[in-house]
Amino acid sequence: MTVFTHREKLYAVWAEKVSVGKKISNLYIAEMETPWKLGTQQVLLSSPDYKWEREDFWVNEGPAVIRHGERLFLTYSASATGACYCMGLLSIGEDQDLLDPENWEKSRQPVFLTQEEAGIYGPGHNSFTVDETGNADICVYHARPYRDIVGDPLYDPNRHAYLMKMKWDERGYPVFTPAL
Repeated sequence: MTVFTHREKLYAVWAEKVSVGKKISNLYIAEMETPWKLGTQQVLLSSPDYKWEREDFWVNEGPAVIRHGERLFLTYSASATGACYCMGLLSIGEDQDLLDPENWEKSRQPVFLTQEEAGIYGPGHNSFTVDETGNADICVYHARPYRDIVGDPLYDPNRHAYLMKMKWDERGYPVFTPAL
C-alpha cells in the first residue's frame, strides 16, 4: 500500500486479492478521512489485464506514486516474483479526478523489466525518494542478480535493494534505466 497527498487530500492505493481459487491481485484507490480511516468507497483502479501482468500469477501490487510536471505517476509490480516480475505504470493529469479510473492511463507494456545486460532480474516493488541534494528523483526497487531460481521464487531470499536515478522523456514520463 502507499499513501500520498494530492491537492491537500490524502489518498491510499493498495493491492487486494479477489476471487475464489486462484486469487487475482488488483489495485484499489480511496480518499482517506484520516491517516487511519478511508473517507470514500474503494474504487478499482487496475487489474492484471495484459499477458505481462499474468505470468504464473495475475498480479498488480506494490503501488508507488511520484509527481513530475503536471502528472502523477503510479508504478506497480506485475506477475510472479521470478525473472518475469516487472513494473507497470498508471498516470493521470494533476487536475483530473483521481477516483475516476477512466482518467488514468495504463501502460500497455511494462516500463521496467529484466535487464540481463545490467544483471537485474525481476525488478519491482519500488518506491521513490530524492537524492541528498533534493534535486534528483531516485527509484528504490528490488531485484535479483540472477535469473534461475531453485524452488518457489517467492521464498528465494536474494532480492536485493537497488537505486536508480530517474530520467524523464520529452513528454515528462519516467524512463527506468538502471546503470550498467
